[in-house]
Amino acid sequence: MEQIRAMFEALRVNYLRELPSHIDEVEQLLLALERGSFDLEICRDIYGRVHSLKGSGGTYGLHLLSDVCHPFEDLITSLLENPISFKDRFSKASFIFVDLLRTVYKAYVNGQEPGEEVKEVLKSLRQQIAPTEKSAMIVESSELVVSILRDILKAKHFRVEVVNDGYLALGRLLSEPFDLLITGLETKRLNGIALISAMQKSGSKSSKTKSILLTATTLKIGQEIPDYVVKKDANLKEIFKCILQEVW
Repeated sequence: MEQIRAMFEALRVNYLRELPSHIDEVEQLLLALERGSFDLEICRDIYGRVHSLKGSGGTYGLHLLSDVCHPFEDLITSLLENPISFKDRFSKASFIFVDLLRTVYKAYVNGQEPGEEVKEVLKSLRQQIAPTEKSAMIVESSELVVSILRDILKAKHFRVEVVNDGYLALGRLLSEPFDLLITGLETKRLNGIALISAMQKSGSKSSKTKSILLTATTLKIGQEIPDYVVKKDANLKEIFKCILQEVW
């Protein structure tokens, strides 16, 4: 076990050593995009690199790095969907994301957790990218399920955040209110039932957040938590749509 931990830590250190060059590459692509007209291949390249940074951040426990990359991906997706009207706003926000990535890197490489100021800037950016009245958090390991739910929520004009760690999700919920929490039963560090229960008992604004628990099997849960239990099967999409229609 100690040998495995040592190998993992060596990989983490090596990743942090190479991270500045990956951020620089993203910035150079953004500069190339800013200098010219809309370029689909450059946009796709940027998205792929940010997506890779997000995944690696989760793998090596650099969770705020992943948190920065999630809305950065959404920003790039918005540009891909509407390149003409979105480009001016994209340029300014994209470079702020790059600055945030560098700030997060510096904190981690010095053995620190990034400060609250990073989270505040990130919160402001999320609102700029998706200035909607409704917000939802998804905590789920299946990328297919996340994709299905995200598409439905965005069609309903929700701002969507995806977090792959139950403990980190709780921290976000306590500091920033969400209208809806959708969580799988088995999540990292804090399972779905514990996450929903802690949120409801917190006394924060998110204690009123509606909750949906996703399960792979039929599950009976007593008391008031969660608001809905949905089985991950062929009916997931339609049931989820019905719940949104009922609540909103």
